[in-house]
Parts: sequence; C-alpha cells; structure tokens
Amino acid sequence: MRKNYIIISVYFVLLLLQAPFQALLSQQLVSATSATYRVFFRDKGTETFQRGTALYARTEALHSPEALKRRAKSLPQDRLLTLADAPVFEPYLDSLRRVGASILLRLRWQNYSLVTCSTLQLEQIRRFSFVRAVQPATAKLFPQRDAHTLAPQAQTALQSSAFMQMMNAVTALGSNCGTLLYGDSRRQNQSIAIPQAHEIGLSGKGVRVGVMDAGFRWREQNSLKAASVLAEYDFIQNDSNTANGRSGLLTDLPDQDDHGTKVLSVLAGYHPQNLVGAAFGASYLLAKTEDLRYERHIEEDNVVAALEWLEARGVDVVNASLGYAEFDQPDESYTYSELNGNTAIISRALNNAAARGVLCVVSAGNAGRRGFRSLNAPADADSVLAVAALRADTAAVVNFSSRGPRGDGKIKPDIAAQGDTVIVAAPTGREYQAAAGTSFASPLVAGAAALILSAFPELPAYEVRRLLTSTASQATKPDSILGYGIANVYAALRQAGTVVAPEILSYPLWDAQRVGISAVPRGMSLRATLFVRFQGEQQFSPLELRPNPPTSLYLTDIAWTRFGGNPAECYAVVEDGSQVRRIPAQGFMRFLPRQTSVPCGIPAQVLPINKPDFVREGIVPSPVSADAGFATLLLTTPETAELEYTVYSTYGSPIASDTVRVSAGISTIPFPVSQYGRGIYFVQVRYNGAVQMFRFIVR
Repeated sequence: MRKNYIIISVYFVLLLLQAPFQALLSQQLVSATSATYRVFFRDKGTETFQRGTALYARTEALHSPEALKRRAKSLPQDRLLTLADAPVFEPYLDSLRRVGASILLRLRWQNYSLVTCSTLQLEQIRRFSFVRAVQPATAKLFPQRDAHTLAPQAQTALQSSAFMQMMNAVTALGSNCGTLLYGDSRRQNQSIAIPQAHEIGLSGKGVRVGVMDAGFRWREQNSLKAASVLAEYDFIQNDSNTANGRSGLLTDLPDQDDHGTKVLSVLAGYHPQNLVGAAFGASYLLAKTEDLRYERHIEEDNVVAALEWLEARGVDVVNASLGYAEFDQPDESYTYSELNGNTAIISRALNNAAARGVLCVVSAGNAGRRGFRSLNAPADADSVLAVAALRADTAAVVNFSSRGPRGDGKIKPDIAAQGDTVIVAAPTGREYQAAAGTSFASPLVAGAAALILSAFPELPAYEVRRLLTSTASQATKPDSILGYGIANVYAALRQAGTVVAPEILSYPLWDAQRVGISAVPRGMSLRATLFVRFQGEQQFSPLELRPNPPTSLYLTDIAWTRFGGNPAECYAVVEDGSQVRRIPAQGFMRFLPRQTSVPCGIPAQVLPINKPDFVREGIVPSPVSADAGFATLLLTTPETAELEYTVYSTYGSPIASDTVRVSAGISTIPFPVSQYGRGIYFVQVRYNGAVQMFRFIVR
C-alpha cells in the first residue's frame, strides 16, 4: 500500500512538471533555431514631428533638462531635437512581437531595433511595409548615410546663456577636504597637469560624465563607494546592476566588471594616500556594454543604445576605453581601410553623440607592437579624442600604444596621457594595483575635460576639444604616434580665460568668518565681489574680495556678530575686463559662522589664517577656576583633520584624553576642568603629525 502511494505521488509530480519541461524544451528549440538581426524602419510613424505635436512632446520627455542645456551650447534653438531623436514607433515593435520576435534593443538615432527571431519569423518581418531593411547582427552596419544627422557643432555660435538657465536653487557650501593626498596616483595625474587644476579648487563638480565599459563593482571599492553615481544600466542583461550578476541562465564571467571598475577609479576614485581620481567631484552615469564572453558586433549595438541613454540624461563627457576591429566568427571584421571614422558602428555612434554636444574620449588601442596603422574603432571616429599611452614619468609613448594614421590617412590618435603604471582600484575593493593600457590613459583625459567644463560650464564640447589639443606638447606638429602630444589641462584652463572655482570657500577666524573664492585671472586685472544677505534682510550687500598673493584666493572677513547665530546667503561676481562670471551661475549659496567649507584640492597651507596680536595659542583662560567648568584649547588649524589631546598632571600622569575633528581656521576646543584640583597641568596636542605641549593652571 505504501509502495503504491509513492508510485502515485511520483506520477502526479511528473504530470505537474510536464508542462514546464515542455515549455523549457520548446524555448531551447526556438533558441537553437533563432538568430539576432537588425530591423531598420522606414520612418518614425505617421505623426508630424514639430513643436506642439504629440511626437515632439514624447521626444522631449526622453531628454533631461541637462541634455537640452548641453545641446543648446552648440546647436540652434530650433534644432535642439530632430526626428532622429524621436522614439522608435511602438506599433512597429508590437508587430514584430506578434510574429514572435523578441526585442533586445531599440536604437533611435539610426531607427532600428535589434531582435531575436527564427528564420520563419524573419521572413514575416521582411514582408512588413514599414521595414526598410534587415541584416544579421553579425554584419557591419549598413553604409547608408546617417538619417537626420545633426549639423556640425562648430557651425553654431556659442550660446552660453542657455547654460545659465539653471534651476534657481539655494546650495549649501559643499566639499571640505582641503589638501589632496594622492599617494602613488600623483604621477598619473601630474602627467597632464591635473594637480595644478585641483589646487584651484576644480574637481569636476557640476559636470556629468558617462562611462561605458564591461561593468563596475563600484559599491565595494574604498575609492568609489562615495562617488556620485546618478544612474547605471546593464545593456547586456537589461537591468540596472552593472556589477557582476546573473540574468536567467546568463552569468557574468568572474572578471567581467574588473576592467570597468579600474577605468572608473582613474576618473572618480577618492581615497586619500591611495588614489585620487582626475575628476573625483563629477557625477557619473555608468553603462555596461562590453561582453567578455565574445567579440561580436552586438557589443557595438550595445554601445549605440548606451550612448543614446547617456546623451539623453545630460552627460557632458563620455569615456569609452573600448576597441573593436577583429571579431569572432561568424561576425565580419573591419578592414583597416574601413577604420575611416564613419564606417564602424561604434565610431558612427560616437560621432552622433558628439554632434549633440557630448565630448567623447576613447582609448587609442593596445596593438602598437604591430607598428603604424594599428588603431581600432572607435579611435578612428572624426569627433572623438583618441588617447595614446605614455610611459610613466616620461614623454615617450609606450610600445603597446596603437599608432595611426587611420584608414583614410587622417592623423590619429589625437592626444596622450600616462598609460603605464597607472594606479587603479583592484577588484577586491581593499587594495590598489598598477595597470597599463590606453584604457587608463583615456579616463585621465576625460577627467581633464570635466575639470575644464567645471570651470567653464558654458563651453561647447568642440571648444574643450580645441583647448586640449591646442595646448598639448606638440600642438603645431601632430603625428600618428601622440597626435597633438601630451595634454596639459592647466594650460588649457589658462587659455580658456579667468579660471574660477565653482565653489565659495569659508572658514572661521578668531571672531570672524573668512569667505571668498579661488581664481586665477587671465590678465593683470581682476575685480571680485561677494554679495551677502543676512537673515531678515531683503537685499544682498556687496563686499570687496581682496587678493591674497601669492595664493589664488580672494577673501573678505565678516564679523560673527553680523550673523546673529544664523546662516547667511551669498554669491560672488568676478570681472576681468572681458568676461563676467557668477558663482554659482544662478541662485546663491548658504554658509554658517564658525564652520569650514574649503573646496577639495585647495592646499591647507595656502589658507591665510592670521590671529590678532592679543590671541595666543594655548589654554584660555589660565589660570582657570575649577568652578568655571571648562577651559578652552585655542589652536591654528590650517585644514580639516583629527586632533588628539591628552591632559597630564605635574607628575606626568595622564588624566584625560579625547579626539576631535577640527576645521580649517582657528579652532577653539573646550574641555572639562571641574574635577581637577588646584595645581599645574599640561596638554599634549597631536595634529597632522605635529606634537605641541601647553601649560595651564587650575586655581
């Protein structure tokens, strides 16, 4: 009886499982007979594309305000959006689904969709009247002229006012890390003069940077977990996780997110004494496009989708440390003559992004040992900055760095930065390592571009590109090894005009708050004014910001009595005779008395911290009455750091100790004395590696 019960139970379970097994088997059979194709559509539907129509409204909704502001810097107002930006017509995709096709990607700029379907389904798709053409995803993209291509950026005058139409918001004074401790990463940053830009107070703040790569394990990295990542998307598995993961039966290879994590750390890393990224203060959007399981054209299609996603979300700069030339069978490889800037799928996509105002930076490739004509796509693209790799601490190219010219003879690469012994975040998240490749030279230049845009947000991408190439080491004699030569971001900034950090700084003195800006004038004349509004006031009052040579600081002191214990609002205006700059561009910043905010990068040692003659460092008051309850330790503290103090008796016995975090300025640290008997005491202070001893009396 028991045996029969078991047999019946097993039979019942098999009946329950039969349908799922049949479905799985059916899926496997379909998958075995399916392939991936590009389906090109004749149009974007029957709707008219013009301002005021539903199609225009849907297209505008796809693009963030930041994307439209960036486009306005290089495009006419009536051409900010074109039909190429409109979404793929959804009813066409519904028709593909009805015949059984699976939609993998929809690409707006070239008006096609990447689909998986069987041969029988493909024949049905070909018969649709709205389908212009079909090609296997293993093929190169059709060589037709890009539909609805935007006009070249340089044809339109700079429209800086469009960028100035920012949200009118109040912003609190921001970063407060002062002196940057690069550790071994100083060498790579110094290769293109990035520390000099950091020391002005530039960190990439206010700039959006897109990074396309094989994946990003940024949440686990000591140098990346505090990065400003606005969004991320995996275009391989179609989810919002760009770290290693699993989707259905597809599992990432163990090192899938290794390369992208390292590349991102060169840009966005911030871990003092270990790694400081070129543009650690920028905001980032991450796109996972490169599939390490194979080398196929579909990865280029992923890049197209990623670029459309990044561009629509307002990125100013894109870094792509990717390269394609030879593909696994049956995909068609590119001939070198086809690396002409306008044939490879990825190169055309980056040109399309550049036409919309995005500065695109890519690696030149690592096939330099083959000699000249060893580039890959997208380093051949017309509008990108293709970056060659330098040997550490030299002006010499690394032997693996790909050489040009490109397939049609045009000079490539465009520029160079260190690509050897570059300090990156290792995949463990706890350690750092040295890496080599043009993949790590490229993010240095992308970071340099972000620093320029942080200082000059009104500049269009083509002008930033011109500044970087025209100030590089061999700008007048470019070649096919280093292009225009070694980048120099500080020189590019100086050529752009008066450089002003995008943040106002503030720190306490003895009885006042010192407030100001960091600026490097283009010429001899610079007038800087701080406008302050205290609580309860209707108008902003102007205060002259005075230069403090030899530093780049322009400062004023505001007595604490003016604040009444409340925050104040401010903005600064800088005039150099040819241009007026406002910090922030619109709105104002809020700051508090007795608090410190020094933009990251400005060295603590340049902050002028002068005490009145009657103020001496040490314990005040002394003698102090035990009945008073507290004495105060008064110190000059040039930067934000941990301070340790220990109180000793006359006999050298420790009585009390504490660790406090102090800000830049003059710090006043109260400590209790109510339990002390009458006598002489000593306080030992440890701050930034220095030790001081002070004496005081309790009566």
